[in-house]
Amino acid sequence: MLLVSARLVFVALLAAPGAGAGAGGGAGAILAPPGRTITVVATDDIGAPLERAFPSATYAHAAAADAELRWDDARLLYRQAADDWTASARTRPSRALESAIAKAEHEASLSQALAGYQRLGPPSLERLPEEARRAFLRGRALEVGRLLRAKLMATRAVLDRAPPELYARTRARLEEARDTAAPTHAAGQTQAGSDPETELLLCATYAIGGDAAAARLARAHVPSAARADPANAVARAACAAALGETDAALAALESFVLRPLIPRGDIALRDVYLANDWDHLRGTPRFESLFR
Repeated sequence: MLLVSARLVFVALLAAPGAGAGAGGGAGAILAPPGRTITVVATDDIGAPLERAFPSATYAHAAAADAELRWDDARLLYRQAADDWTASARTRPSRALESAIAKAEHEASLSQALAGYQRLGPPSLERLPEEARRAFLRGRALEVGRLLRAKLMATRAVLDRAPPELYARTRARLEEARDTAAPTHAAGQTQAGSDPETELLLCATYAIGGDAAAARLARAHVPSAARADPANAVARAACAAALGETDAALAALESFVLRPLIPRGDIALRDVYLANDWDHLRGTPRFESLFR
């Protein structure tokens, strides 16, 4: 499994004279006397998360609890962070602070949902027919995978890294949803099912884990007609955003917001806006105009 942290620490050992510009270096090359060891810290740009506009130790502790899969602890901490920001909003109200409060409340609800699934434990499905059992397991794996992927992005935004255990859980649940999809039948052959949303969410997950090749392969499993389906617009945007394809991500979001299959309420649009998938898009007029 390849997992690239948002904060990378690497050591360059220059053992011979002339290492640097004269040895294939140039702009950005690191020069040092022979035999000296230099530690270089490079941080990926994670964009502009809403929650970082108002630093909160409580919110950071909540994200750390999520990273450790302590959903109940995280839920309480997010509620406290929302309460703290709400108190600040009474004297210094702003749209940005309202968004931060909504973000903390949203994360609290996701943590609560994951805690509920954790308490339920594995279901007993022995008496269900195979097809019904497959559908149930796929639906549950996909729903938990969605929640975990949202947490993966939210914790990464705060901690500057994708927590390995959370990444592994997210990937495993989405792969389970993919692998338990109903098989398709074509040209007399039975093939594994391929749900467009699941493949696109896997694309977004693999990309955050640093495996761009696997991400593009997952997306390639989605037929053109399914990619164009407005029902898959948000998942398609998340995949594109994770791969750094800004224009494609914005186009997919425009499809979701401006050409909805059914009318959407303000809360549904707000929840999409709050997602950390779009942190690289925040502040750009094209993105912000969609959610005003």
